[in-house]
Amino acid sequence: MDYLSQKRMDHGHAERFVQLMAEFERPMRRLCAVYADRAMDRDDLFQEIFLAVWRALPAFRGEASARTWLYRIAHNVALTWQARQRRRDTQEGPLSDHAGPETHIDVRRLELKRTIARMPPGDRTLVLLWLEGLSAAEIEDVTGIKAPTVAVRLSRIRKALQPNEVTP
Repeated sequence: MDYLSQKRMDHGHAERFVQLMAEFERPMRRLCAVYADRAMDRDDLFQEIFLAVWRALPAFRGEASARTWLYRIAHNVALTWQARQRRRDTQEGPLSDHAGPETHIDVRRLELKRTIARMPPGDRTLVLLWLEGLSAAEIEDVTGIKAPTVAVRLSRIRKALQPNEVTP
C-alpha cells in the first residue's frame, strides 16, 4: 500500500471513530456510570472503552451493526475493568462510601443504578443493553445468549425487581 492510500485509510478510520464517539458517547457514559461510582473512574473506563474501539475499528467488517459491535466491546472492557478495580480495591482496602458531589441525582435513578450494579455480571449486561433499547436479537449479537433466553431472563429480572405488594 502506498503512502497516499495509507493516509486516506487513516483519515477514514479517524472519521468513523469520531462518528462513533458522537453517536454513542451518551450511552457509553451511562454504561460507565453503572460500572464505576466515582467520576474519575467513569472517565477512565470511558477512555478505555473508546481506546478499545479505536484499536478494533480497522478489523470491523460490518457483519454486525456498529451499535451491537460497540456494545460488545464496551461490556467486555467494562467487565475486565471492573475485575481489575475489585482486585485493586481489595489490596488497597475499602474507600468511604459517601454521596459526594452527585447528590443532585434523582433518588430513583441512583437506586436503579445501585440495583443494577449489585446484579450478577450476566444479568447486569442484559439489563443495561435492554435499557439502552437493544432488542433481544441485538442482545444475542452482543452477548451470544440466544434471543429467547434473553427474553426469559429479562422477564425474570423484571419480576424480581417489582416491589412485593402487601394486602391488608
